[in-house]
Amino acid sequence: MKLKFYGCRGSIPVCDAGFQQFGGNTTCFQITFTDTNSIAIIDAGTGLRNLGRDLRAIGHHQKQHIIAFSHFHWDHIQGFPFFAPA
Repeated sequence: MKLKFYGCRGSIPVCDAGFQQFGGNTTCFQITFTDTNSIAIIDAGTGLRNLGRDLRAIGHHQKQHIIAFSHFHWDHIQGFPFFAPA
């Protein structure tokens, strides 16, 4: 199993220079199950846009994925409209 964080910020995404590499996007992470090469997505914060871009780059954008939400606050769902594979 591999875990990759695409966002771990609180309520508001930021784009200041100090957050360009880490910490700018709101909550979103990917779990890859290496035995089946399947993916689960936890929360759909602004990091989901980058996750979708990465899925397209590796050819996973047409596969079915699980998206689970920890809760439905704005910072955990605001990236969903920009998730290209959806």
